[in-house]
Amino acid sequence: MRHYLEYQALLGIGFLIRHLPRTMILRLGCLVGDFIYYCIPVRKSVVIDHLEQAFPEKSIAEIRKIARGTYQNLGMNVLEHLCMPMLSIEEIRCIVDLADEQILVQALERKRGVIIVGGHLGNWEYSSSALSANGYRFGVVVAKISNKYLDKKINEHRQATGGEMIPKKSSTKAVIRILRDNGTVGMLIDQNQNRGGTFVDFFGRPCSTAKGPALMALKTGASIIFFAAIRQPDGTIRVAFEPVDIDYQAGPTDENIRDITQRCTSRLEHYSRLYPDQWFWMHRRWKTRPSEEISATLN
Repeated sequence: MRHYLEYQALLGIGFLIRHLPRTMILRLGCLVGDFIYYCIPVRKSVVIDHLEQAFPEKSIAEIRKIARGTYQNLGMNVLEHLCMPMLSIEEIRCIVDLADEQILVQALERKRGVIIVGGHLGNWEYSSSALSANGYRFGVVVAKISNKYLDKKINEHRQATGGEMIPKKSSTKAVIRILRDNGTVGMLIDQNQNRGGTFVDFFGRPCSTAKGPALMALKTGASIIFFAAIRQPDGTIRVAFEPVDIDYQAGPTDENIRDITQRCTSRLEHYSRLYPDQWFWMHRRWKTRPSEEISATLN
């Protein structure tokens, strides 16, 4: 019942705001973020703790300013997502600038497909829609959310511009099929992977990170491109693309997978340092600890 009420509440909000100017929607999103930050501080202590550890040189006032900005970005993302069904392909193209698009074009010229990796930075959802809106075959690996009503509606919004949704639990065959057809597949790599990931450095601390993109690229010969969907002061979203070096000859060894994953994660850290209020600090990113760290603690 709670999930259904949440779903109906969001549908109602979406209905009320969809015809408002984008500038007003973004202002309302900031207010929503402020309301959550000050009145319903969901994971606020987690955000503050993560920021203090990532930026030990910053004052508590600076940390709290970044934290507030993080919630404002979340509020804008929520309202923007509710407006997606009303956006035309042309409107999406106007909102999202695929900067350095030639990097993606050059990677596709290899005819092995492209894996586009990134994190929950800026507005990652609109960047996915923009790829499909610009004529690229694009599939995105998605995790199921607990609210089944919202899960269904969110995926409907994502598919509105032609994107293909690939459930995370059964993604391998679908990803390979798209790559063999020289399509593109999006994967976000900044969520904790428990014991199934490889440990790489992120803000000076080891974090368990998905092996999937690196492993899939080494097995299929696909290129990997890192993307960052950066929110701009004028309300547009600039998607930066960067090629990721891959040693295909070394094969899918643990070391090679870790090196590729580290390169991707280092680029995410780079953009998160440039735009710290645009990364999703609510994630318990460093939850899983390396076994040697756990052993040292126990001893």
